[in-house]
Amino acid sequence: MYMRIPYMVGVTGRGAERALLADLVADVAAGRGGSLLVEGEPGIGKSALLAAPLAAAGAVGCEVLFGQCDELGQRLPLSAMTRLLGVPPRWADPRHAEAAPPSRRPHTCADRDTHLLAADPVAAATEQLLTRVDRLCASGPVVLALEDLQWADETTLLMWRRLCRTAMRRPLLAIGTCRPVPRRPGLARLRRELRPQGGRVLSLDPLSEAGVSELAGVLAGGTPGPRLTARLGSAAGNPLYIRELLDALARGGSLHRAAGTVELSAERGDPGDLRSLTDVIADRLACLSARAQQALRVASLLGPEFSAAELTAAAGSGDLLTVVEEALSAGVLESAGPRLRFRHPLLGEVLHETIPSALRAGLLRRAVQELTAAGAPIERVAALILPAVREADGWEWEWLADHAAQLVDRAPALAADLLEHALRQTDADCPRHHLLADRLAALYFRTGPVERAEQLARSILLATSDRELVGRARWLLAGVALRAGRYQDVEANWQAAVGDPRLGPRWRAGLLALLALARGFQGRLGAGRTAMTEALAEGVRLHSATTIGYALNAGALIRSREGDQAGALALADRALAEIGDDRELVDLRLMLLGHRAVALDGLGRPQEAEETLAHARTLAGRTGETLLSMSLVKIAERHYEHGRWDDAQAVLDEVTDLPQERWQLARHSLRTLISARRDSGQEAAGHPDILDARTVPPTWPVAASYRIVARSLALERTGRPREALQVLAALLAPAYEYDTRRHPEWLAGLVRLALAVDDRRTARTAALASRRNAHIEPLPATRAAAQWCRGLLHDDPARLLVAIDHHRTADRPPDLGNALEDLAVLHAASGDRDAARAAFGEALAVYAELGAVWDARRAAARMRPWGVRAGIRGPRSRPASGRDALTVTEQRVAELVVQGLSNPDIAAMLLLSRRTVETHVSHILGKLGVRSRREVAAATGARSHRAAAR
Repeated sequence: MYMRIPYMVGVTGRGAERALLADLVADVAAGRGGSLLVEGEPGIGKSALLAAPLAAAGAVGCEVLFGQCDELGQRLPLSAMTRLLGVPPRWADPRHAEAAPPSRRPHTCADRDTHLLAADPVAAATEQLLTRVDRLCASGPVVLALEDLQWADETTLLMWRRLCRTAMRRPLLAIGTCRPVPRRPGLARLRRELRPQGGRVLSLDPLSEAGVSELAGVLAGGTPGPRLTARLGSAAGNPLYIRELLDALARGGSLHRAAGTVELSAERGDPGDLRSLTDVIADRLACLSARAQQALRVASLLGPEFSAAELTAAAGSGDLLTVVEEALSAGVLESAGPRLRFRHPLLGEVLHETIPSALRAGLLRRAVQELTAAGAPIERVAALILPAVREADGWEWEWLADHAAQLVDRAPALAADLLEHALRQTDADCPRHHLLADRLAALYFRTGPVERAEQLARSILLATSDRELVGRARWLLAGVALRAGRYQDVEANWQAAVGDPRLGPRWRAGLLALLALARGFQGRLGAGRTAMTEALAEGVRLHSATTIGYALNAGALIRSREGDQAGALALADRALAEIGDDRELVDLRLMLLGHRAVALDGLGRPQEAEETLAHARTLAGRTGETLLSMSLVKIAERHYEHGRWDDAQAVLDEVTDLPQERWQLARHSLRTLISARRDSGQEAAGHPDILDARTVPPTWPVAASYRIVARSLALERTGRPREALQVLAALLAPAYEYDTRRHPEWLAGLVRLALAVDDRRTARTAALASRRNAHIEPLPATRAAAQWCRGLLHDDPARLLVAIDHHRTADRPPDLGNALEDLAVLHAASGDRDAARAAFGEALAVYAELGAVWDARRAAARMRPWGVRAGIRGPRSRPASGRDALTVTEQRVAELVVQGLSNPDIAAMLLLSRRTVETHVSHILGKLGVRSRREVAAATGARSHRAAAR
């Protein structure tokens, strides 16, 4: 491990602060994590304060990792975090399989031009780095120290906040330092979050007079005399200024030592021109040779840290060894592992300000050209261009046009800034202008704002005849409309494309595949199949894997909506094989995996469906928060249906970015259903108004049908069954036929509710719809639902037993409990009290496992007229704390925590995500009232494998 040793000797006047850090180190060594933010002005002693505690942490067996942010790195995602965690750049760490980049299937260059939505390497890298921290913590206590967070990029700040949020739950001590300014929103949020999460914020004030005297005595080798003490008052208690001022006075011969006292020399006097820290630092730099000063001015353009090779290339001179040695001896530079850096950022800032602004652009241009020729990473070069981009004279745009695609991939925020500036500076009729607009549109399509992406795409269509740029613009517009559910816009875009002579056959075939997909979502299956067939044939003729993949995806959707799940599965698997694991087709791959999971569930292969969704979750982590959040909603939907309500809630807690209203509503509806069925008080009571807020088109996947079910349940809970029936009956409309085949149990619930209010006509209609669904799609779930509905309609317990057997086999506890409840009511009505009591008791047992308090209350109310009481009472409220408060999932996670497994390993075993496990661990620690994973074993009465081995 490399750690910077501060130039200042010791830390004085910081006794309370040192004690706090010592306690935090002792805690993490004992397995109890924490977080700390140290604030203070430059030179106040933040680095010096950390030196001894970090060394002590290493001495007691902690893994100590140290890193630093810099101003140039603000637009380079995770640059500081990759250095901190020892991960090589470009997100590839050969020591860890999870950091390996996805392999890519070779395609023709022409076909690759259709790819606009690539996997987001920044999102992938964040997950990889967080996983690396998880694995480090599983091996022992870890201390992460990251300095100068005021210069951190937004992704690093977000990741650091996530680390601090979870530090208390594992053996991790996260220490960050920052200046009070600049005031960054992400940093302000970190400050606000720390204390409620058990973290600390430590502000370092200037040293007191006694502290200044003590520090000066250590540095100068004697007690400061009256004149020196008065002179040191100008340092305002800043330790760096004190040391630099003493060094400057010593260099000028102004200090006199006698009898243990250090005083200003009467002969030399006080150099009054050293009035500020900047003056003192300039005095230090003035001692360097002219050659060294010139080289270090160029170095200041490279940022506070750089390699010797970069300095040699940028300075354009030969052997700089003597210059580096001089700067190291003078205390201007210091080693940072294999790199060099200014001993304090102010040194670089002062040097930078000494370069005349007229010369900066020329020096920068030469540095960029030399670094590019030397093979420097493009994000490093771009970071040098951005600060001086307004002083450049146009040479930079040629470089940007050549490297825009790579830069968009590696540093999207930096790329966006440069590309936007380039568009403003280039003429609209310049060919390079349209190329830059295309790259920027593709970037915004992936990261947002999508409205800006659409605007750029339309401007390209109006201004260029370039066939590829026109095709990409049309493709982007169709993709945006598809993702937003604006299927009519996909159709309009296709109609405009058909009459556009600039559009080549490959682009036309791809757009036709997207049109087939849009028609499938609209329920226009015949028209969608026609477009799909033509697009597939064209894709095969043109050898376009992208067109083939999207056409087969549309085919899988259409087959699924027609009730042919086996056919849908075959087409989805064929498409997945065709596109391989090309990371630039990750959006398509996610859609195909979704079709595959639905088909597998329908075919009665739940384990394979679960594995498919787990793979989709991992893949979605590489795409950025928007697509990841959409995938999480789908996963939560399945967890809900299979009775894994704790997992569903944990997954929904992970959702951070759902810009489209339909997905926000789907998430809200799922939350409503779980909280209502668990009778979660005010949380459930507050949902109906939100659900009633607006009309939702049936073409919105998940959202529309789940909203109907959630609204109906909310009304039934408040004693309005007729209104609940009226809402739920909307599922009988043709627009929801596909949804009721995917969720055939909803029609059984509709029959039950209709019979409860004596509306036999609606009950018969729902039963007929269920029977029709079973005929169209004769799968175990649809057949069981048809039997369930007919059993309720004709008071036939034997038919309900068919549904009960299916739900036991399919592992769908919520439906099993509901069917058992209905069976108990039928038995009670027929006078078979023993059979009724047995079914009722089993239903309550299922509800108890789910925590479905409302279902149990409803069941008891339905049985009360028949005087039937179960041998057990319904699900009692789970205690708020202690071992009995853990849910079934939390008990499984706790067992694996006790065995010493990391969160990623637990996630892999339980087919969950790392973040879902993280949420469960947080709940476990809170319910058990413990602070660390080590204490879970004692609180649960379990013994870890490690302890058993000892």
